[in-house]
Formats: sequence, structure tokens, C-alpha cells
Amino acid sequence: MLTRREVLLLLGVTATAFPPGRAPAQHPVVPAGVDPERLARLSRGVNLSHWMWFPHARGEIARRRFITRADLDALARAGFTHVRLPFEPSWLWDDAAGKLRAAETAEYEDAARLCLDAGLAVLIDAHWSRTPWIRPRAATYEERFGELERMWRALAERMAATDPARVFLELVNEPHDLVEAAHWHDAQLRIAKTVRDQAPHHTIIATGADWGNIDGLLALPPLDDKNIVYSFHFYEPHNFTHQAAEWGFPPWKEMSGVPWPADRAQIEAVAQKLPEASSRALKWSAREGTQDPWNAAAVRARLERAGEWARKHEVPIYCGEFGVYTKAASRESRLAWHAAVAQSLAELRIGWALWDYVGGFHIATGEPGERTLDQELRAVLWQE
Repeated sequence: MLTRREVLLLLGVTATAFPPGRAPAQHPVVPAGVDPERLARLSRGVNLSHWMWFPHARGEIARRRFITRADLDALARAGFTHVRLPFEPSWLWDDAAGKLRAAETAEYEDAARLCLDAGLAVLIDAHWSRTPWIRPRAATYEERFGELERMWRALAERMAATDPARVFLELVNEPHDLVEAAHWHDAQLRIAKTVRDQAPHHTIIATGADWGNIDGLLALPPLDDKNIVYSFHFYEPHNFTHQAAEWGFPPWKEMSGVPWPADRAQIEAVAQKLPEASSRALKWSAREGTQDPWNAAAVRARLERAGEWARKHEVPIYCGEFGVYTKAASRESRLAWHAAVAQSLAELRIGWALWDYVGGFHIATGEPGERTLDQELRAVLWQE
């Protein structure tokens, strides 16, 4: 059996990528607020969704080969400034032992270093999906999020050794299934303080409840910490962006051919061809307070709500996910929706990370190291 060092040498990854310990003395103390250079690094990103989270490749060697330095160099050349690197919390944290799993944590750190070496900033994203010890509906904080806080205490201590100008710490992805939003607000305050104690210079990525959407952001009281960026996700209208999705809202899987933008007659015509439950659901695809389907103006109005919240609280915001599932949406509609979202985000000066790189919402296709970026989608996102 190969040792870890031999595996790393085989794959061209340094074994000393993330040395343990506190942040080196040369890292500057961040003044009040978030450094503008850090915000610039969050301007254009992509989620590396199926590398360490729900990995398509099984086994350590296969995972390490799934995203290569050539892939990351291509993203940097294309103009991406950062990547969001999801991991399932229970993959890294052994709750029974009360410590980080050594091999898995080292693998994740090496993946992050590979991204940094390619010139990309990295979001360390605790992407909760199947972790059994996060129980948001439990009776007490300890049962709900106590283990997540312990994980972050250990992980933030390790992350303190990384460059705080290029490594961001995202507390959890899309908190949901809460009895009340205040349970997450309280938890986020406590976890953020724990992270700040261990990693005093790193920028934290916080989010609202309700799956991290705009409504969750609007209900969120900002934390008492100036070095925080507030994230939200945007997939509206979901009946378009998630048509044919095999997960989530059951009617989605039967939806197909939903156009965007569309007038009411077009939506009604598609709905008539669908089974009853999906047909009813699709007819709900109206923008807030109207009977009209979503269009570019509605996208802008919705994103402006997030912008207003940020201006009110004088804090930076970031769109950590947006995209369209590729299985059933037409290419023309996908490009039109991305164009509308990208234009609004640019006008509002909100940085973003596309969902995703090579998953079901992909911007790239092909084999590791030889992938091809969708240049038409890239041009739409860059507003070229």
C-alpha cells in the first residue's frame, strides 16, 4: 500500500501544504470591515461541487485525480478569481472521537492548496447535507449545532495557518429544517465567535436561514464582527432552474421544456402537458405579488432586495450559488437566465460563485485535466 507521502508525490501535491499552528506573523491584521482586496477575490468563482462533497470519484487516489492542476489553471486563465470547495462535515469530523479525521482532513487541505497554487482564492465550505450530528430540529443548541461548533474550533485552528487574504471560512451551507430561524441566528453567533477565537484574521462567510436564500438573508441580524461577508443563494424561479431535478420538490422531476423568460401563455402551454401536480406547481411560477412569470426585471428586483439589506447594514454580500440544471432546460433559456442574473449582480457589485464546475449545472465537460469550458456561458457571465 502506498504511503500518503508516496500518493502525494505521485499526484504532484506537496505534503506540507497546510502546516498546523497559528497564522504566521507576516499576515497583516485586518482593519474594521473586510479588506477590499479580499472582496475582489470573491468577484467571480465556481463551486467545485463533486470533488470532496458527494464525490463522483471514489477513493483517495481517484478523488485527487478528479480535479487536476490543469483544471484549476484553466479556471484561473479564464478569469475566475476563486473556488468554493464544499465538504460534508461528517467526512472531516469524527463526532465519536471528538476530532478531525486525519487522512480526510489532509486530503481536503491538499485540495485547497492545489487551488491556491493555481492562483485561486478558496472558500472552505462546510456543506451540510447528510451529516447526522447536525440536527436543526432538536430541542437544545447542543443537540442542534454543538458538534458543528466543535468541528469548527478544530478546523479553524488549522486554517489559521493559511493566508487569510485568500482563504475564507464558510460556517455552513444552506441552514434549513429549523423550528425557528432564531435557532440558526443564535448558533451562527456562537460558531462565528469560536472561529474568530481560533482564526482571528480570516474572513468568515455567514448566511441566513431558509436554505440560505434571499428571504433568509433579509431576516438575519448582522453579527457583531466586521470581518464577515454575508452569503445568499439564488435559483429563482426554481421551477425553471430545477426542472427535471431528481431531488428536492417532487414536481420538479416531471417538469421539462420550461422556458425563460416566458409570458403567461407560454407557461400555461407547458403546464398543460405535465402531470397534475407538476402542472399546478408550474403555474405558481409567478414573480412575487403578480400573476406574471419571471423576467430579467423581476430578477433584478429580487436581487435588489439583497442589495438593500447590505446597504442598510453596511456589510458586504456575496452570491455563493446560482445556476440552472442542464437536464431539461434549453440552452437558449439557460444562457438568457444566466445573463440576467450576471448583469444584475454586476450592477449591484455583488461577487458570485457559479454552481457548478462539472456537476449537473456544469460550465465544463470532459475528463480531468482535459476539460473544456463552455465559452458561451463564460462570455454571458462576464457580460462580454
